Amino acid sequence: MSDTKKQVVVIGNGMAGYRFCEKLLEYDAHHQYALTVLGDEAVPAYDRVALSSLFTGRPEQELFFAEKRWYDYYKIDLQLGTRAVSINRDAKTVMTADGSAYPYDKLVIATGSRPLIPAIGNIDLEGVHVYRTTEDVHALRDEAREAKKAVIIGGGLLGLEIAEACRELGVETTILERAPFLMPLQLDTMAGKLLDMNIEQLGIHLKLEAHVRKLEGGARVERVVLENGEAFDADLVVITAGITPNDEIGIEAGLVPGQNGGIAVNERVLTSDPDIYAIGECASFDNDLFGLVAPCYAMAEAAAAHLGDINRVFEKWMPASKLKLLDLHVSSLGQTHLTEEEATFFIDQDIQKGVYKKLLISKDWKTLLGAILVGEDSEFERLRKAISKQTPFPANPRDWLAPINQPLRLEVEMEDDDVVCFCNYVTKGDICRAIDAHNLKTAGEVMAHTYAAGLCGSCMDTVIAVTKQYVEHGI
Repeated sequence: MSDTKKQVVVIGNGMAGYRFCEKLLEYDAHHQYALTVLGDEAVPAYDRVALSSLFTGRPEQELFFAEKRWYDYYKIDLQLGTRAVSINRDAKTVMTADGSAYPYDKLVIATGSRPLIPAIGNIDLEGVHVYRTTEDVHALRDEAREAKKAVIIGGGLLGLEIAEACRELGVETTILERAPFLMPLQLDTMAGKLLDMNIEQLGIHLKLEAHVRKLEGGARVERVVLENGEAFDADLVVITAGITPNDEIGIEAGLVPGQNGGIAVNERVLTSDPDIYAIGECASFDNDLFGLVAPCYAMAEAAAAHLGDINRVFEKWMPASKLKLLDLHVSSLGQTHLTEEEATFFIDQDIQKGVYKKLLISKDWKTLLGAILVGEDSEFERLRKAISKQTPFPANPRDWLAPINQPLRLEVEMEDDDVVCFCNYVTKGDICRAIDAHNLKTAGEVMAHTYAAGLCGSCMDTVIAVTKQYVEHGI
């Protein structure tokens, strides 16, 4: 690396760290930066959202965003299996576990998060797993092949995904959820109850309002015991109780923390040190933490843009999530837990058909604040745009909802910042730029380069249509 270049060190080689590298290469028009990436894991950056596909035998390499040779080609000094342990802000160096020191002019902390481990007795028994890395998945998959009964502690998005993976491997599976219904962070009671019924119809057992007290067994876990004494036999336990930010390296270096954890950042994703950025799940913006791909990518782009002298900032992010589970359509957007004093509700439903659609509208009837869609969610992107762009709300709420059993027709008249693939946060602009940069001709080539439709596949028709329209007509 040239000594005349400014040294940018990235701590963390996860999804946010890789996205930052991609975008800095794009935005660094004058080639003024040299990149060093310190990755704790032994493999290059990979699509963590698609981890569950490893359960079905997908090769791990297919999840990699880029092989080692990509980093070599762009002269990025990638240090795998290298754990950063401290930051010396005065000397502007990062120390690693092996005693090495990496000097920086600008530092990007992208350390992500780790599974939240609740206060449960005997958590260190064999057969107890978390779900975060490729190593976690391989260990889980190997044990699930021999297991008879699995218990998933936590009924959020991740818990449901793992429960389905265990069921597909032939393991009798039970989900334990503290709330009265599944996905309590995203859904209301009616939507949650509909989801509960759908999950049970798949053959997955549920125990709601379940407060786990301890695990029991000899060397290996044998049962999960609730606070009320009820017990569930299990030779495999997976804890999916949420995440907590890996913020220690920044906080110990004296960076200002967020009120709810994480490293506090401004709209440029700068920390309290003007030479240090924090992005992804370790960062706190307006005292909020983000566990979804889209805002983490937006943070990475904001950091790269700032270094490239491009006027792009990170803005308050609208929560949005989709359940990626078989043919179940469950989505939530924006503020879904407002009261009747805070919002007006419009509900369209056919419970017998398993369809429930709820719009949460401002009291003055001018703005859509949130939405819940169960059973059908073809309106997802339309509603997401309406909330994020604060589109004036129509006089008739049905103008924005598809009639039940009549999903919206595919919309390809999209703007560059419209999201095509929500799972991997791929916009129409990302697809068009990939087509131009790599002379792509087919949707398959677009998917390979952008990871669009690489997970749940629900956006595949849109990817095909957008690709065809841009390749053939340039729009």
